[in-house]
Amino acid sequence: MEARQPLEGTPVNEGGRVVVRALESGDYAHLRRLEAEIWGGDAAGQLCPHYLRLCTELFPDWCFLALDGERPVGYVLNFVNGKVAYCATLAVHPDYQKTRVNYLLIRAMVARLVTADLDACRFLVEPGNLDARSVHEALGARVVGEVEDFYHPGDRRLWSVIDRQDLARMRARYARLRLVS
Repeated sequence: MEARQPLEGTPVNEGGRVVVRALESGDYAHLRRLEAEIWGGDAAGQLCPHYLRLCTELFPDWCFLALDGERPVGYVLNFVNGKVAYCATLAVHPDYQKTRVNYLLIRAMVARLVTADLDACRFLVEPGNLDARSVHEALGARVVGEVEDFYHPGDRRLWSVIDRQDLARMRARYARLRLVS
């Protein structure tokens, strides 16, 4: 399989090193390593390896990997079901948090979202994850529901959504900025 090139217009950080591109099958090992490095000590734990393999094989055009040279440093995983995208996970290696990597991953994800014919994009987040919630809100997402016992008893999550009108506004903005055609 030919390696995928970085997305057209994919930004690079000020140092010129970090590039974001769509996933490919060989990225499975990178995702597993990043999962262990990022979430290994977290109470919620790492993602199921089958879930990561689904990203590389079934949804590679919806999922993105950030690389600093050859080193994977972050990812955003999305799934599509019909006309709804689900932003499942955005994670950045601790050494790269508080850098532009989050921004670069979100920018790649949004560029993909606004060029698809979708009715909505949904986000699932822990109520206390204020950083993620602020990103969702900046994209125009509104909380539309709450789920109890999502991954395990006592695990509470919030669903938020960006609808078709929000996606149209984002597309117009990205077109003005020449981030999409």
